[in-house]
Amino acid sequence: MVSKKSLASTVLVAFCLAATPAFSQIDFKLQWLQDSLAWGVFAKPQAGIEPSEYLIIGSGQVTLVAAPGSQFTGLKCFSGTWVQNAYVSMPKENPDKDYISFGLETADPPMPFRAGEETLLFTFASKTSDCPTEQLYLMPNDDPFNVPANSMNSNPGQDISVLDPGNEKTMYYFSEIYAPAASDCRPGKAPAQGPYIHGYEKRRNRRQLKP
Repeated sequence: MVSKKSLASTVLVAFCLAATPAFSQIDFKLQWLQDSLAWGVFAKPQAGIEPSEYLIIGSGQVTLVAAPGSQFTGLKCFSGTWVQNAYVSMPKENPDKDYISFGLETADPPMPFRAGEETLLFTFASKTSDCPTEQLYLMPNDDPFNVPANSMNSNPGQDISVLDPGNEKTMYYFSEIYAPAASDCRPGKAPAQGPYIHGYEKRRNRRQLKP
């Protein structure tokens, strides 16, 4: 039996080979959610990008940068199924930080992207329930550990690849991090989170319809 992940990957490769797609961008944000006492990872198409409803998710990765020894718990997936799959502690390129990566396993719950809207991918919390003394943030493109053949033979960084066959076979990739101050968990520091979308409700409603 072919898995959904394998099937999606096969279809994605087939479309990429069939035509030379145009490229557009998706940005990531780490947001402190005061009401949930957790952080949320959000994605948003850049201005001017209008994805269709017919998206094929190819890959995804989110890498956090944290103080040494940081531990997190309570991972909840809202768009796609994500797992913590790497933890690199104090690499020589940046020995004052740890790097925690989450990888996308499947696109279930569905992963919607809409023009001008934020999509909640997943949330997680601090294992100690305390606000870290050093701010947690998403790994930027110019991070010293984000280099080929680094000291840990690791592949950190941000990644999303989405094919939009309903929009001239456009490919969407990760571009940059927005609103970096939104991850500050100190009281009153993070801006409030506005409306957002996610795929969890769509999955739950679909399953309720089954006999």
